[in-house]
Amino acid sequence: MSLLEVTIGSMMVAVITVTASSVAVDMTRHIAGSIRQTRVVAEARLAIESLRRDFGGASLDDSQGDRVLGQLVGRRIASADELQLCFDGDGDAHPDWLGPDRVITYSLVDDQLIRTDSTTATSFVVAQHVESVNFEPMAGEIEIQIDFALGDFSDTYLFVTADVP
Repeated sequence: MSLLEVTIGSMMVAVITVTASSVAVDMTRHIAGSIRQTRVVAEARLAIESLRRDFGGASLDDSQGDRVLGQLVGRRIASADELQLCFDGDGDAHPDWLGPDRVITYSLVDDQLIRTDSTTATSFVVAQHVESVNFEPMAGEIEIQIDFALGDFSDTYLFVTADVP
């Protein structure tokens, strides 16, 4: 083999290597973006399912089987990023906002949407990567806007439901 053949072969290998690495970098960027989008969508689904469950009209945690107890009887918006729901615990169909009624609180803490149950004194993370949340009462409805952000990807989800009578 001559020096010219070795040089041409080395140049061809270098071109193929540079092309392959640039394709791999582009694919990695797109895959990383897709992973961020998928994580945000998964967090949004968790938040919406938790809200849907609580706005369903009755506390699913109530194991008494009584149709009157555990009904959603009140809601109040303490601030733009804190919502409280009151489930009847004594059968008077009136929100008392303390025992035996069950009060569920949704609030934004750091970048997490937290659901707190006053009866069981438990809190859990409903969704992560939450940039902001806004609870807005409308005419007969409640509009809940949740903004998610992860890396350079952000998205807004809107949950609209009937207001508590």
